[in-house]
Amino acid sequence: MESFALERIYRFTDIIIRTAYINILVIIFSLLGLILFGFFPAIIAAFSIFRKWLTGYSDIAITKNFWRIYKREFIRGNLVGFIVVLIGGLLYINMSIAEVIQHDAIRLTYYPLLAVNILFLGMLIYLLPMYVHFDMKVIELFKNAFLCMFAMPLLTIILVVTVVLLYLLFTVIPGLLPFFGFSLFILVMMKGALISFERMLHFSEMARE
Repeated sequence: MESFALERIYRFTDIIIRTAYINILVIIFSLLGLILFGFFPAIIAAFSIFRKWLTGYSDIAITKNFWRIYKREFIRGNLVGFIVVLIGGLLYINMSIAEVIQHDAIRLTYYPLLAVNILFLGMLIYLLPMYVHFDMKVIELFKNAFLCMFAMPLLTIILVVTVVLLYLLFTVIPGLLPFFGFSLFILVMMKGALISFERMLHFSEMARE
């Protein structure tokens, strides 16, 4: 019983240390790409590492694989990131305009825009997990991430709530940000997305039968 408890503690500690290390790598490699060009490749590399861990490859060399994925996905990752930032920026600007301008016609667009923003954020939860899990063209990636959000609505809601709770946790304890500010979000999103992918595959196989 005692050995079982010690093993649990060891595994939990190992996960914490690895997660913190991944977060540090994300920060370092983002800075390596001057943040603007390094952020998305670093995030994608982190998603890839977590995906490997969650699918049974727990003994991989973290730094070596992180660097390899970062280099390999540098251009494509930045392309996807540019699209995300562009769409997100446009939605944010439109929301800001709808909030500020006191005109009935403009203000009527506020709630539709809010709904679009929520859908966009929901899609983002699946976008990068899908990026590292499947080999898709960029357009297909966005389309399927959007569809995945509706394919597993309950899981999507749980993931959104979890992400919001993590955000609130970091606002209360900002000292955690340097160690888990990125990696904990990535871990949760990757785990949830893998569950979603497995269930969709299962349902697809059942439909074929």
